[in-house]
Amino acid sequence: MTPASRLASRFAAHSVLLFAAFGLHAASFGVNDDGIGIDGGSFGSFTLSHPILLDGQQDLKPVDKTVAGRQATLRYANGARVQVKVANEGEIELTLEALPDRVRKLKMEMHIDFGFSDGGMWTIGDREAAFPAQKPEKPHLFQGTASTFRLLNRENKALTIRVPDHSFQQLQDNREWNWKIFHWMFIAPLQSGQRSLTLSLSMGTGAGGARSVVVVDAFGQDRQMDWPGKVKSADELRADVEKEKAYYAGFQRPMLDAFGGLPGSGDKLGLKKTGFFHVEEKGDRRFLVDPDGNLFFHLGICSFGAGEDYTYIKGRENLYAWLPPYDGEFRGAYHPDPYWSRDSFSFYLANLLRKFGRIDLDEHAGRMIERVRAFGFNSGGAFSGIPKAQREAARFPHVASLPISPWGTHPIRSMEGVRETFDPFDPGNIEALEKSFAESVAPGADDPLLIGYFLCNEPHHENLVHAIPMLKGNVAAKKRLVQMLQEKHKAIDAFNKAWGLNATSFEQLHDMGLAVKTAEASADMHAYEEIFFEEYFRLLRDTFRKYDRNHLLMGCRWQPQTANSETRCRLAGKYNEIVSVNYYTYGVDKTYLNRVHKWTGGKPLMLSEFHWCCPKESGLPGGKEVATQRERGLAYRNYVEQTAALGYVIGVEWFTLIDQARTGRFFEKYNSENNNCGLFSVVDRPWKAMVEEMAQSNRTIYEVLLGQRPPFVYEHPRFQESGGRKVVKAPRAVKPMKIDGMTDDWPGQPPETISSQRIVEGASAEGVEGAFRLCWDDRNLYLLCQVMDPTPMKNDHEGEMLWSGDGLEVFVGSEQLDRPGGLLFTDRQVLLSAGKPQGACRSFVCKVPDAAPIAMEVLSGADGKSYTIEAAIPWSALRVTPEVGKELLFDLAIDHSNDGKTRKAQLMWNGSAKNSGDRSCWGRLGLSP
Repeated sequence: MTPASRLASRFAAHSVLLFAAFGLHAASFGVNDDGIGIDGGSFGSFTLSHPILLDGQQDLKPVDKTVAGRQATLRYANGARVQVKVANEGEIELTLEALPDRVRKLKMEMHIDFGFSDGGMWTIGDREAAFPAQKPEKPHLFQGTASTFRLLNRENKALTIRVPDHSFQQLQDNREWNWKIFHWMFIAPLQSGQRSLTLSLSMGTGAGGARSVVVVDAFGQDRQMDWPGKVKSADELRADVEKEKAYYAGFQRPMLDAFGGLPGSGDKLGLKKTGFFHVEEKGDRRFLVDPDGNLFFHLGICSFGAGEDYTYIKGRENLYAWLPPYDGEFRGAYHPDPYWSRDSFSFYLANLLRKFGRIDLDEHAGRMIERVRAFGFNSGGAFSGIPKAQREAARFPHVASLPISPWGTHPIRSMEGVRETFDPFDPGNIEALEKSFAESVAPGADDPLLIGYFLCNEPHHENLVHAIPMLKGNVAAKKRLVQMLQEKHKAIDAFNKAWGLNATSFEQLHDMGLAVKTAEASADMHAYEEIFFEEYFRLLRDTFRKYDRNHLLMGCRWQPQTANSETRCRLAGKYNEIVSVNYYTYGVDKTYLNRVHKWTGGKPLMLSEFHWCCPKESGLPGGKEVATQRERGLAYRNYVEQTAALGYVIGVEWFTLIDQARTGRFFEKYNSENNNCGLFSVVDRPWKAMVEEMAQSNRTIYEVLLGQRPPFVYEHPRFQESGGRKVVKAPRAVKPMKIDGMTDDWPGQPPETISSQRIVEGASAEGVEGAFRLCWDDRNLYLLCQVMDPTPMKNDHEGEMLWSGDGLEVFVGSEQLDRPGGLLFTDRQVLLSAGKPQGACRSFVCKVPDAAPIAMEVLSGADGKSYTIEAAIPWSALRVTPEVGKELLFDLAIDHSNDGKTRKAQLMWNGSAKNSGDRSCWGRLGLSP
């Protein structure tokens, strides 16, 4: 029997999850907290998630994971267990235990690196296609039933996964949601009493065997594409040396003080000269002040060096048209660290050798400082490491990061599930902080060129309230949580009632996974978040000030969703002089930034990372895309000037100085960023159309900062701000409501409209628009919405995926109406499908497994180009007690699909495409008599 037929036989007969590695590359497998790790060598690394149980109302992920060697035990909030065992020969056995009858499906999912858009292929069942290089019109590349999934790279190497028969598979392009990655999942049906599943995985090649594909030319550029400024010979590089002297000299430079600040501004504004960078408040404005006491707007550049261009070459040498001998003339272009040295190469440094005849990184740093100053930049940003002699000679300000790392002499590790966040209750961490700061912070305490320190980079602080309860009792932060719970609830029965659990003692909670599934549990974790971050930020501030009283603490370089929390912002503002956000966007959301600023207690903000990329004019596929290099510059002008004009943004940091390597950053190996994010290309040429636009804003930024001229506005729809808050009134029903899709029973109040102009997602509304009415009684909120749709009632989905087809999304919030940010535990998102397979209407209340059923009807319009949805949504499902005069947060979305499988557009009555995760832009609903 062949390996394939033997696996098929076992699949049909047994209750085992099997992964067999064979063929071209023997992939290695392991079990970790995230799932099943697949190491395919140069093919890439993948993680197939742990099983997610579907019970018809919610997705149940493991709440407790015990991993020991090649085995794992997973426990779920509904009492189910999954045993995972990995055998030495590559088999993985999955056994289901105590599975409730309502669990009838199981899901597993996997992310696929965006690099597969460069020549990669996929096959699901009998359907085969290329991964799209450009963002497709529809995000879902495949949706349907199939038993195999094959992933091929540009070299025709293949990873094949066989899933259970009758499984639903979905492959999607996450660029639809501004994330450059592909996502694959399958949902397998479970029969009553079933206790296992079987899958198989193999590594090999596609038809015709492996092939050699050269992707990168001898200069580190994409070999196939062409664009203005692409280098074809080393002679061009050598000729650039003289040509560029006149180019950089041609930029107009403003008069600045010794640190890059605005001369004379200190006297005019009454600012202090302290010898160090500091912040001051003047009326409603916040200023960063340089050591000479003048106004300074931080125009920084992250990664101020050549480190982003090293790429990992081991195992894929055939992708490069040229690689020099390690011990030859280009030895200096190989990575200097012994661990990476022979395996990582910088084409950028090789091009410097061709251009200047040598690789001198100190000389390079000094040259780059002069170049970026020509463009109007005035300082180094995060991750820069500019040589001390060069920055002092040029008097070039810089920033640093606190020495908190799992590596080095005094390791400080992050907690499981909360990236870049150490445990502040752990005595070992407190001791390590003291030693690390004494060694690394104290020596720079008197550096006048140092602006300040970032605490960390893009921590996942928002995950803390769900991650900490799942940790074991050997984690000090979990012990502190249990202490808080015992102090509050006193008796274990009171705790069990509040959290919906069945613990026998508070001692048991230490090693027990605590699922946050009730409003009371959510409130407890909100209280714990206060305790945790109060201690976290206080510890860092107090320890830092022992060794440095001169420099600024500048926050955590949060991502926007992390900063979207009053609690986190308030506590960060209490202990930091500046709060930083890595704010990637097209249009500047002033409402959001105003909110974060207010939450911090009015602290200055630094927008500490952003960029845009142009793939078609750079040969680099990654990054936040715009159409041209000039548009990169226009986007920069819009961003920097609009934010500088707010009065509290004191600086920005562009990411990065030099483009990332065509085959990605070295430390991420085969799954890595390869963005056109630099001011300079791999051949040491500036992106002229971009930097010339940037220079216009940088040169006159103080005029904008002081209100002497209005900020630049890029007149492009994608870069425009949206906002405003609508209010809709719902009258009380005048008679019993009959849910039949007709208007006969409805009060005579005019409907609210949602026009095609209210599109928030998708390229075109395609003529879709709607009008809706609301009314209420003591039991239900009633909704009737008539939708004009050229392809009506297309929705093949169910449950939480109903948003992918035609239908409505209802958003309701009943508590803290003025509180913006992420959704509260009591906020509700209700999905109403316009499709009626087998004549049945479908609805879904997100994250509420026991929600009361929704009575609804869907009718097709007589013209065949419209439909009507009428629904009675129980107040109990919305957690609302209705009464005249009550006000709620409310919004309504219309989802549009042409095929019932993929959402093509979304229209929103008031808010934005972020509504499902951010209540800030929801409108208001008032209950009238």
